[in-house]
Amino acid sequence: MQCPTCGKPLATERGMRQHHTKVHGVSLPNRTCSGCDDRFYDPKSRREFCDDCNPNAGEHNGNWRDATEESVCVLCDSSFEYYPSEKEGVYCPECVEDASGLLPENPMDDLEPTVVDCEYCGESFPAPPSRTTGNSYGTFCSTRCYGDWLSANVVGESHHQWEGGPLVYGNGWWRVREEALERDAYSCQCCGKDVDDLGQNPDVHHIDRVREFDDTSDAHELENVVTLCRPCHRKVEAGVVATPVPSDEK
Repeated sequence: MQCPTCGKPLATERGMRQHHTKVHGVSLPNRTCSGCDDRFYDPKSRREFCDDCNPNAGEHNGNWRDATEESVCVLCDSSFEYYPSEKEGVYCPECVEDASGLLPENPMDDLEPTVVDCEYCGESFPAPPSRTTGNSYGTFCSTRCYGDWLSANVVGESHHQWEGGPLVYGNGWWRVREEALERDAYSCQCCGKDVDDLGQNPDVHHIDRVREFDDTSDAHELENVVTLCRPCHRKVEAGVVATPVPSDEK
């Protein structure tokens, strides 16, 4: 098997795909359209149709509205247009793009933190109300304690991420997650922003997706993960930018 762009020989298809994304900056097609049989790339490896053949897109969609609506961003007060069938008109695209988290801000984080006990180790620590209000499973002082608690208390089909195999949240994943953060100096390997710039730890992204492994625990290897800030993570998942190389491979 060899790279279709540079001809480099590679042992496996997975290795070829990873090489092509990292070296050439383009993800190879991974799906075949059921409508026209053309090959195309889908970041989530789920789509059955390409953009030209998708029977659920545009006016064929049950939620189709042949017009946009206008709203005012709650953060920057700018006006913007949006499709009601896709999302609520709360944040403008610019604020979403610049956000370091899933939401640009959480108003509850401006409130005074309270001292709580870690559900796993019992250590007291200050936590903002956003972490303690409406939290049904408890509050934890660190991701390591959360991972240990999950491993000790959540098993098999009772867990919401159960897919007939090992849990995504187990000691292995949380250990590798922290090792990746330390290896990559707690900074995004795409844009270079660190904890001080982001105000939080960057995400840890699987280079080869968990669903591509027969044994999901095999996905949680240090060489298969890289740290990314939330905006860069979204771009990598969407295939807009190539997955960066981990710091120890540069």
